[in-house]
Amino acid sequence: MPDFHPATRLIVWGVLVVLVQSARGPLLWGFGLFIGAVAFVFASRRAWVLVRRIRYLLLALLVLFGFFTPGEAVLPALGQAGPSVEGLALALTHGWRLLAVVLLVAILLESSNEALLVSGMATLARPLIFLGVCSERLAVRLLLVFRYAEASPPGGWRALLVARSPLNDEVLVLQRVAMAWWDWVAAGAVIMLGVWGIFR
Repeated sequence: MPDFHPATRLIVWGVLVVLVQSARGPLLWGFGLFIGAVAFVFASRRAWVLVRRIRYLLLALLVLFGFFTPGEAVLPALGQAGPSVEGLALALTHGWRLLAVVLLVAILLESSNEALLVSGMATLARPLIFLGVCSERLAVRLLLVFRYAEASPPGGWRALLVARSPLNDEVLVLQRVAMAWWDWVAAGAVIMLGVWGIFR
């Protein structure tokens, strides 16, 4: 089995995220259950950590959609002050999508180390050089987003605001690896699958 380039893994991950957002009905629930099973088999620790970190966001979705969406009241005795059936359905759908995306992040972080992720991101961002964007700098910033989604930086969020902090002394090694022919084939096939999923 060929060892796929980090950029190919990121493309697959991105397409899966798009498919999760575009899926509807039973396809969404089945897709989410499959992602959840894979995450808790191959990345259970990361998955639990990330799910725990978004628990308040999931609660906010429940409150905002459940109680502020017009529709049939779940508890008629409460009238407009209670949740609606349509609102709870929307909250469940959007919460399920968010959960699936977070579990995809857990799988990605478990399957690729930081050096590989930076390399893949830099490869995908290379065309942006024509717009004056440094692909390596962008890749490192995106990696920090993934990392701090899982664990807070040393010293908490305030460390990010300090001009000279321990974070500035950290060194990330960028590994440049060329994409093989099977990477181009796999990336093309996955992108076409994503386009089909969106416009089907």
